Amino acid sequence: MSTKKTIVIAVAALIGIAIISGTVFGIYTMNKNKVEKPKENLYYNIGSIFCNIKDSNRILKCDITIEFTDEELKTTLEQKNFLIKNKINEIVRSKTMDEIEGKEGQKNLQREITENANKIYDTNTITNIYFNELIVQ
Repeated sequence: MSTKKTIVIAVAALIGIAIISGTVFGIYTMNKNKVEKPKENLYYNIGSIFCNIKDSNRILKCDITIEFTDEELKTTLEQKNFLIKNKINEIVRSKTMDEIEGKEGQKNLQREITENANKIYDTNTITNIYFNELIVQ
């Protein structure tokens, strides 16, 4: 093979590598620069619930709003809110007054209800629950 052919093949190979590298780099930077729209928080109020407290003659009344990010979950919550109401009742009935008293008790109750709501509705888009009202009598 002549030197001239070798140089032409080498230059063609370098141009091919440059084109492929540029294409890969361009695709990578375009995907990297795409900004995902943050998911909007949605809310659904499940209403008031009355629950007995374990080993007590006291009753807890709560009005709960669920925070979530999946729009499709709203329909499920509307159709099957009895599932979460039942679970909340089970959770509260298993708690003593000492376990639900104070700020830490409320936070633990919120966390437990949130975790159980995600399990019930087979999702991970329920981010929090809020007590609009929390009364123990």
